[in-house]
Amino acid sequence: MNSCRELFIKSNVDAIIVLGESNTFYLSGYKSSNCQIVITKDEQYFITDGRYINEAKKILSDKFLVLSGGYDVIKDLVKQSYSIGWDNDVPYTTYKKISEVFFDKKLVDITDIISSMRMIKTQAEIENIKKAQEITELGFNEALKALKEGISEIEIAALIEYTFLKNGASIAFDSIVAFGENGASPHAHRTSRQLTCGDFVTMDIGAKYNGYCSDMTRTVAFGGITRKQIDIYNTVLQAQETTIKKMQAGMSGKEVDLIARSIIEKKGYGDYFTHSTGHSVGIDIHEPIFLSKSEDRILENGMVVTVEPGIYVPNLCGVRIEDTVVIQNNCAKLISNIDKNLIII
Repeated sequence: MNSCRELFIKSNVDAIIVLGESNTFYLSGYKSSNCQIVITKDEQYFITDGRYINEAKKILSDKFLVLSGGYDVIKDLVKQSYSIGWDNDVPYTTYKKISEVFFDKKLVDITDIISSMRMIKTQAEIENIKKAQEITELGFNEALKALKEGISEIEIAALIEYTFLKNGASIAFDSIVAFGENGASPHAHRTSRQLTCGDFVTMDIGAKYNGYCSDMTRTVAFGGITRKQIDIYNTVLQAQETTIKKMQAGMSGKEVDLIARSIIEKKGYGDYFTHSTGHSVGIDIHEPIFLSKSEDRILENGMVVTVEPGIYVPNLCGVRIEDTVVIQNNCAKLISNIDKNLIII
C-alpha cells in the first residue's frame, strides 16, 4: 500500500488535502515550493503551477494525476466530499484561505496522523539518511585537515558546506562551528573568531541527500587543553555512549533522556546540560519523537533519532557529541562511523 492510500484509510474522511512542503515531499518524493496533494477515495492528485508542471508530470504520472492550478481546482476535486482532512501546520495565511474556501466542509486535522507515519522510516528512507551521513563525514574530515592557528569559524563552515555540495548533497541546516568560549552556546552562530591553541572546536553539521537529513556533532581539541576540559569531554562521552547502549524500542523519550541527564548530573554538570538529549531526523532536521524530559511517546523499530548530550560552561567551552541512530531489532544501531575518542590536533 502506498503512503497516500495508507493516509486516506487512517484518516477516515471523504478526502484529504496535504499542504505542508515536507508532507507533500513525503507522499510524492517530489519537492516543489508550490504544490498540494489531494487524495480521494478513487484517485490521488498532485496540483502545482507552470514552473513545475512538466517536470512533475514526467516524474509523478505513474502515481498521481498531475494538474496545474490552485484552490479552484482543489475545490472542484472535493466538491462531493463532506469531511476534508488536512495538515494544518501551515502559515496563518494558508490556514485562513483554506477556512474561507472550504467553509461548507467539515475540516479535520490529520497532522498527527501524517507525523506518526513519518516517524517510522522505510528502508529506502534509512538508506538516504545513511548516504547523507557519509557525506557529512566527508565534510568533517575535510574540516579536521583544515584546522590551523588563525583560521575562522566561518572558513571552516564554508569548507564543510562546499564538501557537501561537491558530493551531491545540500545542507540540512546552517553548520554550527564554534571555537573556545563560543562553544558554550549550544546553537552558536559562526563568526570571524579565529582558532587559537587550547580551544575546543565544536562542529554540529549535517548534509541533506535526496531530501533526507543527517545530523552529527563532534568536539575536538586544538593544542593543549586543561584537565577541566578533558573531564567535561569524558563526561559527555560517557553519557552519550551509555545512552546509545541502553536505549531500546519500548522506552519513552523521557526515559532515554534521563539516562544521559543522570550521568551528567552525577558528575556535577547538570546545570550546564541545557537542552534535550535528542530528536528524530528525516525530511526535516527536527522531527518527533524527542528525547526530552516531557516526551511520553515510545521508541519503535524504524525510528531514526539523534543522541546528543552536551555540557556548556560560560566563558570556557562547550562539548557536544552527537550521533544518529536507527532503532532496529529493538536496539539502537549507529548510522555514523566517526570515532568519538577525544581528538587533539
